[in-house]
Amino acid sequence: MTRTEHRASIVLDLFENSYHRVYCFCRRSLAPDMAEDIAQDVFARLLQIDRLPEMQISISYLIKIADNLIKRRYNRNQRFQRFLEANEGRTEDASGDSWAGLDTEDLGDEVNARLDLLSHEERNAVELVICHGLSYQEAAHSMGVPVSTVNNWKYRGLKKLKEATA
Repeated sequence: MTRTEHRASIVLDLFENSYHRVYCFCRRSLAPDMAEDIAQDVFARLLQIDRLPEMQISISYLIKIADNLIKRRYNRNQRFQRFLEANEGRTEDASGDSWAGLDTEDLGDEVNARLDLLSHEERNAVELVICHGLSYQEAAHSMGVPVSTVNNWKYRGLKKLKEATA
């Protein structure tokens, strides 16, 4: 069994034994679909830990990962809400939306209409970095371009969104 397969089997065992408790913790703060996403992200993150076979993973460790993910999502959401409020003249439609970690299908029609003004690359960069909270490096890797290109596309996309609200 390779090292990766061994880590995967450890994560699978942890998932089978602890998923429900992690989900219940997340559910206390989030809607069911978002709680499920966070709970699954907890176990996906475990796959990235190289020393996982040497570690003793407890439920409290898993819940702490979930708590950190929830806090990051909330902070990204707050930053984006401040951006929207600063650039949309504080419209009522924008103050009720929750972007971070949502599919664009879950966004309001007005926001989707504005995103449609962007080029395909600009929209992807804005969605990955702003909506989904990926780092520039993660977004660049997923799009197969350099980090500077993602930064440029996101900058241009946000500039177009800002001009569209003016």
